[in-house]
Amino acid sequence: MTKYEIMYIINPTILEEGRDAVIAKVESILTEAGATLTKTERWGERKLAYPIDKKKTGFYVLTNLEMDGTRLVEVERKLNITEEVMRYIIVKQD
Repeated sequence: MTKYEIMYIINPTILEEGRDAVIAKVESILTEAGATLTKTERWGERKLAYPIDKKKTGFYVLTNLEMDGTRLVEVERKLNITEEVMRYIIVKQD
């Protein structure tokens, strides 16, 4: 199992209750792919470096996990069609 971290930005128009649902949705996508979640940090709403879909802020979430790297393609495919997630990045940890 390889250690990864995923940072994703949730659309700022989603209210607090909806954010919990989006975080749970992303975590279920990860666990369905066989990931073991170790830690999730909510960084809160922050200013974006550049506008995305005319939005200047987003709600940042960082999740640490362990999973088989061959399953990342499946995770990325599902995250790409999740409308509430504006951007994401998955990084392998040393």
